[in-house]
Amino acid sequence: MEFWTTSDAERDLVSAFDRYRAKGPDLGLDFIRCVDVTMALVRQSPLLFRKRYGEVRMAMTPRFPYAVYFIWDEAAGVISVRRILHFSQNAPVNLREG
Repeated sequence: MEFWTTSDAERDLVSAFDRYRAKGPDLGLDFIRCVDVTMALVRQSPLLFRKRYGEVRMAMTPRFPYAVYFIWDEAAGVISVRRILHFSQNAPVNLREG
């Protein structure tokens, strides 16, 4: 199974990491670990997460108020991570193709 992240998702991750790192020396790394746990679960069982916005599925991270938004293309065997957003962000607007 292939696993892709968009440049938007990568920017989301770096931005959130920087914010948490500024709040505490280990908080940024804790955030990355929680996202890694979520990504591993998505990779293992993408159908565990229901569709939320068209074909886009949402997986919430533990401990942090963030979600990983992804598309699972079962026929191609590809998971495409679109965004990693804080719950306060407007997900449908931020899930543009890319």
